[in-house]
Amino acid sequence: MALLSDLVPSPTQKGAWVPRPASALLTAFAGFAGPAQVTALFQSGDIAYGMISETSGPFAGKDVPFAYNVVTSTFETINIPGGAAALPTSPAAVGDWTPPTIDIVASYVIFTHPGYPGGIGPFFGWLDISGFSDNTHTGNTHSSTLIDSLSANVLLAGWLPGMTITGAGISANTTIKSIASGGLSLTLSQTATASANGVTLTVAGGGKSAPLYGAGNTNLNPLLAVPTAVANFNGRAYFAVPGNGIQLSDSLVPLSITNASQGINPGNGLDFTALGGLPMSQTLGGILQALICFQGDTGAYQITGDPAAVGGSTLLMNQMGVGAGTLAPNTLCTTPLGLAFIAPDGLRFIEFSGQISNPVGDNGDGVNLPFLNAIFPSRMAAAFNQNTLRISVQNGAAIGQPTQEYWYDFSLKSWSGPHSFPAALIVPFQGSPNHGFTIVGTGINAKLWTSQSTPTSSDNYVENGVALSWVFRTVLLPDEDDMAEHKMVQAMFTAAIAHQQTITIQCLDEGGNILDTVSIMGPSAADTIWGAFIWGQANWGGPHTFLFQHPIFWHLPIIAKQMAILINGNSAQGTILSNIDMQIETLGYLSQATLGALGPGPPPPPTGNFLIDNLGNIITDNLGNGILVQ
Repeated sequence: MALLSDLVPSPTQKGAWVPRPASALLTAFAGFAGPAQVTALFQSGDIAYGMISETSGPFAGKDVPFAYNVVTSTFETINIPGGAAALPTSPAAVGDWTPPTIDIVASYVIFTHPGYPGGIGPFFGWLDISGFSDNTHTGNTHSSTLIDSLSANVLLAGWLPGMTITGAGISANTTIKSIASGGLSLTLSQTATASANGVTLTVAGGGKSAPLYGAGNTNLNPLLAVPTAVANFNGRAYFAVPGNGIQLSDSLVPLSITNASQGINPGNGLDFTALGGLPMSQTLGGILQALICFQGDTGAYQITGDPAAVGGSTLLMNQMGVGAGTLAPNTLCTTPLGLAFIAPDGLRFIEFSGQISNPVGDNGDGVNLPFLNAIFPSRMAAAFNQNTLRISVQNGAAIGQPTQEYWYDFSLKSWSGPHSFPAALIVPFQGSPNHGFTIVGTGINAKLWTSQSTPTSSDNYVENGVALSWVFRTVLLPDEDDMAEHKMVQAMFTAAIAHQQTITIQCLDEGGNILDTVSIMGPSAADTIWGAFIWGQANWGGPHTFLFQHPIFWHLPIIAKQMAILINGNSAQGTILSNIDMQIETLGYLSQATLGALGPGPPPPPTGNFLIDNLGNIITDNLGNGILVQ
């Protein structure tokens, strides 16, 4: 096939295709001030976490965190005590960028974002969902940001930067900025209004239903630059830090780096740009967890082990390959075949053995050209779920450079697309009722959608106010090296056509010119629905749609060197598309293109309308000229 636009493999019929389900709107971000571009997205259980740009209100020009519960269809209330100064500046909506990243480590949702200023400002952000609370400690205030003489080591008690802190002489919305080594003193985000000894202090984090937003840097040993990516590995936050390789947090405490040595760097002078996790199979059996760290499209490194392993550090970094990297961080996703990513030469996998696959679909075996010609590769997005890998790309090889989405089915090892609702951001979601994907549509501000790759009987086919349609187009046929013209008089299309639907079938020549057009209609009446008719006044069951061979009644014999069949129709429940059978005869003269290349000689057979005898031979053209066909 050359096109399977807005079609997906049939879940019940081998070798058949059906219309894909429409995406359904989850939320339009009501209650946000001038919501615009959604810049980051991550799903954990029922909660979709992310960031969205606001264009008005107190956070105008900033990206604001959100936590949307897809089951209750509500936003969790996020407390932002630091105000606008704690939020990152919104990025440009177009062009190459450093994509924000999100991961959950212990009880924290960690954000990296290119809009964090660094320096004396925040380096990264987080949502505290720990539910932590403690009021059993005291300390001395000094009409400054210092609290000292704490009654115990509060680090051991679970206190962390970003938590709110209250007590006599401490202003509202004050948080812990940092905690000193040993945990007996700390720095506040605001100056205390009084000095007193033995002040009872109450410290609290956020919860899943009421997250607490914070921003800053790691405690004790800060990150040395604004990180470009974060990933959870062995319960630690691994930060990709420009100029400093990887810095890693304490185990299960993502906001602290106790030892300055908690880092790893290959020493080749290149920055890490994307991080993705992968379990690795071992020769002797078992699974070894690994973190794959990409240095742009130069290559990747594999990190294994942990610095605090029993018996001593087992932390290792090994180079995986040269020239097999990615410029598209948002295309990293785990799949049954390994870690998928879009390299400059197409879709690749880092397999569980640690081997890097060849590009999938190259040299005409599938979809590859759009990825080779990606406009702004860093804007690409991909995710895997429901046995399907979905990849969105702005295709520089297509007319108008549209953003398109292609799907790769792992069972069939086949592609479909381009699909008409590409994602700017896409993440998998396992759960009820929206098992499938959560997406942000390309060019659609302030909306989250749920999208399924597996069709069901309850599917809808209206998406963002637009009725879906599909395109089913073959490659050029027949694929023979005979240099001859071919004739097709008879053809059949195996399909089930939905009620009151019409499909249009066109035969095209090599240049895309239409040789003929016919239509096939589905049943005009709907199936009888129990309880919705008067007994005795309707056919039992009604005209069910079913799969069978529909004859294609061409208006004239189709004559061409090669031809393609283009079929399209509106998406509807009950539509199934399968084989096209064509009876093709090889004619006894060279193709017109071949004759033209031979130079002077007999003119090629005329084109247009012909008179055909009962054997299918052309005997006169539309001008009445006799034609002899051997």
